[in-house]
Parts: sequence; structure tokens; C-alpha cells
Amino acid sequence: MPRVKLGDISLYYEEQGKGQPLLLIAGLGADHASWTGVSLRLARHFRVITFDNRGSGRSDTPRTRYSVRCMAGDAVKLLDYLRIQKCHVIGHSMGGYIAGTLAAHYPERVGMLVLEATAPVSTARNNFLFDDFLNRFKRGHDSEALMRSWSYWSFSPKTFERKGFVATFIKKASTYPYPQSAEGFKRQIGAVKAFDGRGSIKNIKARTLVIMGADDILIYPAESMALVDNIPDSIGKEIKHAGHCVHVEMPAVFTETVERFLTGFHPLR
Repeated sequence: MPRVKLGDISLYYEEQGKGQPLLLIAGLGADHASWTGVSLRLARHFRVITFDNRGSGRSDTPRTRYSVRCMAGDAVKLLDYLRIQKCHVIGHSMGGYIAGTLAAHYPERVGMLVLEATAPVSTARNNFLFDDFLNRFKRGHDSEALMRSWSYWSFSPKTFERKGFVATFIKKASTYPYPQSAEGFKRQIGAVKAFDGRGSIKNIKARTLVIMGADDILIYPAESMALVDNIPDSIGKEIKHAGHCVHVEMPAVFTETVERFLTGFHPLR
């Protein structure tokens, strides 16, 4: 699978399908594999590009200060390499920070924008939580225990009622062959803590869909609504019985929601 040198970093990426290009940007601690449940579905209608952010998966983990703006720049460089002038963009959580920054600072590169389980800024509570996870990571890396803890924040109560779903997720995530390092997690957390998009989201020109899990306890729907209230051409969609990872918990619902939004308006031009 391809890795490409883009300035100071080599990024890993994958492509599936044909049609209008659609870039998927993963969240904190995740990589392109986090989109597995929806990427094939979306590839029925779009040219889907997924990649590993700096500090995760098979991309490099440079020992420099990371920023959301820098990671948005990585995405633009990948689009340049792929000769994609304009594409639709979906971002989840931290990936939503990156996607929103991409749309605000490179408006000519974004057709329509989907922001899932994200907000204009990270809360003090979440920053404290991420630091706590990092300290546990440093003390001793027990992948299964870490993924189990993440699942409490990621999934809705209804998802925990689905027989075997969470256990299977924990097993797959804890045995993933390309786990994030403590160094990569630390540097991504630094980018999240320093991020504040409240001043720039009003500059987003792309028509925007904000997807919220009604039971999200990591980024509350009310926090996501700040995006709807401040992005000029935006709408919100709350998904019942979903938590922080709608695309993982309800891939069919997520895909249908996204496809209706992306295909219901003007194509890229």
C-alpha cells in the first residue's frame, strides 16, 4: 500500500472506488482503518481517500510540535500529490478539527463538508482526560485495557447492549498491527489542546453537515451545535442511540446520511 513523502513527513494512504473524490480524516489516536465500516460503502459512489494522520498508523511520527493547521496542510499536500483540486471532506472528532480548518483556510479545495462528533474547540475536561490516557500509556501499555477504557467514552449505552459488539471492537483494536505510539498520541494531544477554531469557522464557505450522536458524552451534541450556529451554510443531524463514533456504531445509517447530503446538492465544480 502506498506511502508518499510530503515535505517533512511520509504519509500512508489508501484509495477505493471511482467518482467524485471524498477525503476521510480520522480522529485522535485513530488512523485510516477507523473508516473500514463505511469506506467500502461510500466507495460505491465516490473515489474515497483515507490516510493516517502524522503520529498514527503507518505515517511518520516526527518529533516536532503538531498543530491542527499543520495536519490540515498534510491533507492538502496529499491532495496535491493525487492531483485532486477539489473534494468533499469528512472529519471525525480531531479529524473534524482538521477538516474544518482545511475548509476555513483552503476553501477552494473543499466541495461539501461533513463534521462528525466534533466541536470548535476542545474542552478543559477532555484535555484533562486525554492527559490521563497518555499517563496510563506511558506507565505501561496494556492495549486491551486502554481500548476498553476508550470504549466507555466512544459508544452509546444502546451499543453496549448489542451482543459481542464492544468486545469484538476491543479485541480488534487491541491487536491492530499498527498501533499508535505514546509519542504520537502525546503530539496529537498537543495539537488538540492548542486548537481553537471559534474564530475561523465563520469563514467556512462549504455547505456543511454536522453529525452528532445523541448519546455522545465525549463531545456533547450541544458542543457540536456551536458549529451549526456559526458556520454560515450548515445543518445539524442528530443520530439517536449513537455515541461518539457514529460511523463505527451505525455504519449504514452514517453512510446513508452522508450520501443523501453529498448527492442532494450540486456536484463539485
